Amino acid sequence: MQMTRTIPSALLIRDLYARMLLTRLVDDAACKLYEQGQTDFVASCRGHEAAQVGSAVCIEIGKDFTLPYYRDLGVVLSIGMTPHEVFRTHLQAHRYSTDTQDTHTAHTSENTMPTAHWGYHKHNTVTGSAPVATQILHAAGIAFSSKLRKAAVVTIAYCGDGATSEPDFLEGLRFAALHQLPVIFICEQDCTECAHDLSEAPSCMHTIQLPAGLYHQRIDGTDIVTVHQSMQAAMQQAREHHQPILLEMCVSRPDSENHLPHDPLLRCQYILQEQNAWDQQWADTLHERLTAEVAQALHDALHDP
Repeated sequence: MQMTRTIPSALLIRDLYARMLLTRLVDDAACKLYEQGQTDFVASCRGHEAAQVGSAVCIEIGKDFTLPYYRDLGVVLSIGMTPHEVFRTHLQAHRYSTDTQDTHTAHTSENTMPTAHWGYHKHNTVTGSAPVATQILHAAGIAFSSKLRKAAVVTIAYCGDGATSEPDFLEGLRFAALHQLPVIFICEQDCTECAHDLSEAPSCMHTIQLPAGLYHQRIDGTDIVTVHQSMQAAMQQAREHHQPILLEMCVSRPDSENHLPHDPLLRCQYILQEQNAWDQQWADTLHERLTAEVAQALHDALHDP
């Protein structure tokens, strides 16, 4: 699968920037809900925005199937979920947990960690289960069904690097490679410890013997242009040639000054500046508008019956 780096239009990069900014703002608001005790669990996607948005915008909504994992806020927002629906998902889960807490406490002594079970069925987003990596097998099964129906459909499954040690992960890859299925597996690898140079981070696949017939590509998941172009090429290859593809995306949490160079939003800003397409007034207006939209969505969700 050949890919040459050609910078997309400034209009497209601005759109990707806006989607990443929306993801960051919704993520920040969800984290504040958790800090205020209004939700039980938030897995921040900070630093993953380019990997998630840059890949998800290539998905044909309503046609392809998407299986996100609990950290994929940028994915579900990019394929049509609204901030209001995201906040309702968090708040309703908390209300349900609160209402049933006494019952659960009476029947179990274990403290279970809740997860975000993203689901948006009208856009072919498959709700994930609690066990890690099961979505990889589910994706292979959906892709197998699509191939049998001769449908030009691609299935995309996301996971974190923690999923690679699970048996379901490798079994899903083997099944997809054996049957040459139209499926793309995206692994978001946390490389924060090597934030000064992501290329120095060891691959999370180095202990795995990947099956023959599976195309594997490791890319910088903080570079929105690289992610978008890699995903476009992968989608075409999977859709037209039924080749399963594994995209390993290196990401880094921009939670300190040392990690700022790999902040997806800043990197996108630098790309626009290189094209003389960065407009600070546009950026300020965009931030103000999206901040107001997110605040309104949160207000509405909090006051929903």
